[in-house]
Amino acid sequence: MTQKRTLLKYGILSLALAAPLSACAFDSLTVIGDSLSDTGNNGRWTWDSGQNKLYDEQLAERYGLELSPSSNGGSNYAAGGATATPELNPQDNTADQVRQWLAKTGGKADHNGLYIHWVGGNDLAAAIAQPTMAQQIAGNSATSAAAQVGLLLDAGAGLVVVPNVPDISATPMLLEAVITAGLG
Repeated sequence: MTQKRTLLKYGILSLALAAPLSACAFDSLTVIGDSLSDTGNNGRWTWDSGQNKLYDEQLAERYGLELSPSSNGGSNYAAGGATATPELNPQDNTADQVRQWLAKTGGKADHNGLYIHWVGGNDLAAAIAQPTMAQQIAGNSATSAAAQVGLLLDAGAGLVVVPNVPDISATPMLLEAVITAGLG
């Protein structure tokens, strides 16, 4: 009798411990963003030309999910050079990426899906290039990105990850802009 109780006790304990793990299981992965997330819509803009997997490819692999560029029918809409607002980049921006995703899904999100919205570096680069408009550009970009995340949530997305804007202060482009401005 005690052996059955022990087995029952450990069985219940195992189920209780496993329950939170199922909460971490995702049915799908959808990515909106710029070159930091682009797995092929505009090529690979990373330093290693695709020798190592991007963070979103690693997530997909970790959770056993498919992730391919939206240009190939996949769920990764990210495109190198994308900005949060069409005004800064009419060809590649996350506002259009979200619209494309909404059109493809009929405006419905997978509640058990993982959604990533990562943009901002190119917006800040545009702000730096136009110092008199920098505050307006940064504000408009942040407002646009927040509205896009709101659309994902309104469509029923259960989890939307919004990473912080990358630190562009050490990029060659910014360093060149500072040096050029300083030399005047």
